Amino acid sequence: MNDFVAFFRRATTASGAALSPYPYQIQLAEMPVATRALEVPTGAGKTAAAILSWLYRRKLRAPDAPTRLVYCLPMRVLVEQTLKSAKEWAAQVAPEVGVASLMGGEIDEGWEIRPEKPMILVGTQDMLLSRALNRGYALNRYRWPWLFGLLNNDCFWVCDEVQLMGDGLATTTQLSAFRERLGTFGNCPTLWMSATMDVTMLATVDATNPPPQVSLSNADVSPDLGLHRRLHAIKVLAKAPSSCRTPSGLARFLVDHHRAATQTLAIVNRVPRARELFEEVRKIAPGLPRLLHSRFRPAEKRHWPELLSQEPPAAGRIVIATQVVEAGVDMSSALLVTDVAPWPSLVQRFGRCNRAGEQTEGGHVYWVDRPLFSRAKSSPNGELTDEIALPYSVGELQEAEQRLVNLESASPVDLPRHPIAYKPNHVLRKRDLLDLFDTTPDLSGYDLDISRFIRDANSRDVLIAWRTDFPPRSKDDAPSREELCSVPIVDVISLLKPVRKASFGFPLLTWNSLVGKWQDVKSEDELRPGMVLIADAKAGCYDRERGWDPTNRKAFLDPGKDPVAAESMDDDPQTFLKYTQSLTAHSREVRDAIAQILDHLSASGIDLAKFHEQLLTSALHHDWGKIHPVFQNTVNPGSVLPPLAKSQTNGCHSRRRFRHELGSALALLQTGASDLTVYLAAAHHGKVRVSIRALPDEDMPEPPGTRFARGIWEGDALPSIELDGLLKPPVTLDLEPMLLGLSAAGAPSWMERMLALRDHLGPFRLAYLEALICAADWVASGNPKEEL
Repeated sequence: MNDFVAFFRRATTASGAALSPYPYQIQLAEMPVATRALEVPTGAGKTAAAILSWLYRRKLRAPDAPTRLVYCLPMRVLVEQTLKSAKEWAAQVAPEVGVASLMGGEIDEGWEIRPEKPMILVGTQDMLLSRALNRGYALNRYRWPWLFGLLNNDCFWVCDEVQLMGDGLATTTQLSAFRERLGTFGNCPTLWMSATMDVTMLATVDATNPPPQVSLSNADVSPDLGLHRRLHAIKVLAKAPSSCRTPSGLARFLVDHHRAATQTLAIVNRVPRARELFEEVRKIAPGLPRLLHSRFRPAEKRHWPELLSQEPPAAGRIVIATQVVEAGVDMSSALLVTDVAPWPSLVQRFGRCNRAGEQTEGGHVYWVDRPLFSRAKSSPNGELTDEIALPYSVGELQEAEQRLVNLESASPVDLPRHPIAYKPNHVLRKRDLLDLFDTTPDLSGYDLDISRFIRDANSRDVLIAWRTDFPPRSKDDAPSREELCSVPIVDVISLLKPVRKASFGFPLLTWNSLVGKWQDVKSEDELRPGMVLIADAKAGCYDRERGWDPTNRKAFLDPGKDPVAAESMDDDPQTFLKYTQSLTAHSREVRDAIAQILDHLSASGIDLAKFHEQLLTSALHHDWGKIHPVFQNTVNPGSVLPPLAKSQTNGCHSRRRFRHELGSALALLQTGASDLTVYLAAAHHGKVRVSIRALPDEDMPEPPGTRFARGIWEGDALPSIELDGLLKPPVTLDLEPMLLGLSAAGAPSWMERMLALRDHLGPFRLAYLEALICAADWVASGNPKEEL
């Protein structure tokens, strides 16, 4: 116990005075990392309990502590403060642990190329669960399997405030059950946390037994501990006057009741109401309001943790927010006004008033019964309507209102416990998971829609970046994470619909990876959750202070630009680099890189000895297909150098859709390699995996009827080559495996082989081995030891 106390105090010194852990936090650190539930009140240190207990177990080299901690927050909430805390704690006690965010766009830190490196990954459920389901939102589609493998093996999933996750909660419980049933490499437990935990919420069709639960003990609530003060913090609760129903009336109430040198917080249910309230307060008290909601870009959000951690100025501060502050935010206010919301959300919101009992005279909480904004109409009889209740249901708000009318205190010790009725609308099943393993798009570029497993139907978003140099001209103009704003699909649909001749235009483009170009989005049928779009900055709809606003017609001046490269089916991003390297040297260096990764993983307890030789063989032969004349004519015209794997010449292959890795895999298959070795060689770019099929715009061989796929033609010859001392004989490629059914010799087809491999190893373990080969290729490509 004393060791963890010292560890905890050292970790928390970055934020000022060193803090001592509560008894339940000590208990969690002394237990093996395993699947369980944690129920403690808001403001009682759940985030520190989860992250620091894992860091402590890592420091002890406990075999139960996975390499990665995945911290999953509900939709709409802020991740920045959790990310900041994790970085500060790791820097103090475990500098070898990296911290990265998954908030849309490319991933921070390049953590995915270091599967052996301990990492803390922070993100919201849409970004994390989409990756865990092999359909990563706002992520290069060819890296989906890579992240799928890494987020379902050797990971500790922490799901925070699960009562706010909707259907996503059922997905986390199902994934936990599938990992246990289908198998993973390393320990892969889940910790579900909530201030209003009901373990029956964690029972689903494949996870029938609720996990063991940790909660506060008598020692935690002792008057001698600081937690006692938080639990008994005075928070006087009352109903707000009816004038607060409208943004203008609520603005006047906030300004009149705000006290200098304190923070006032208003939490409203809808982003439009938040924007209107912000404008109304700014009219009365221009210097006081700040607006926080989920429809801002990371470029603006990154400054919010500093804002929320600062003492209010002499005049004080009025923060107007939506659900973004319900979880993952350690903030407090002297005055809190909240729209009526489902009971679990209200409990979270109450925790943002007089959080640590710092207001000696107590905080004040007011609730608004009928939250309106300009487009929401009040009902004639004053009852709740579906329109007023959004994004919640009338029943949820009526139930909360019945509980509120009998309460006069929002102090944690005075809040009654209520059972939570949780019934997800959609539940991920094993067949769904297995279907998602195949990432091959249909011929229009579309994929299976996973949004129903991640969030409620009214929370379907796309991600938009704005550009002054519109339209984008090349694949190098893809938006980075900092530029992307999460926007409701329903808002975009309204902007795409022509209303009248002088209607406001909102041109949008998206990258089509199949054809390798930017394409117009003109109708709602083309929109999909998680889609990345680029808009013309002249069209507006965004402001740095107000975020996304479809009614704002002013141009978005100086949106900034930090582009990254998009990728198409034809691209080889790790081929055309700033150096030239022989095929023999690169193959050897990738083999050495995977060997080093395996050594590190073995030292940390991940036993892959059974697959060692197959991984080494696949790594050495992954680019065997680059000896193909089509590839060499591109990178090494005239054959003036030995066969190359890397080139400074960014050329185009003479055959459209040519994929060298298919040549590698077929050559391995025809020379007797195992199906696993063949699959790993084929899949190392994420473009040839479970199925092989020709694409409509490929160049067709002669004579007609000759089989072809991905630029490989039946009868293509790979010349002999030496790979690290092994002389590989010439191989004539045979595409018969692409056909369904048994071959003439009775051999199974490619798809049959790969599906059998998936079912034998399990989708998680197969994807993890795939990720290791991908990582080794990127590590070797990024740090060549032998160049020409």
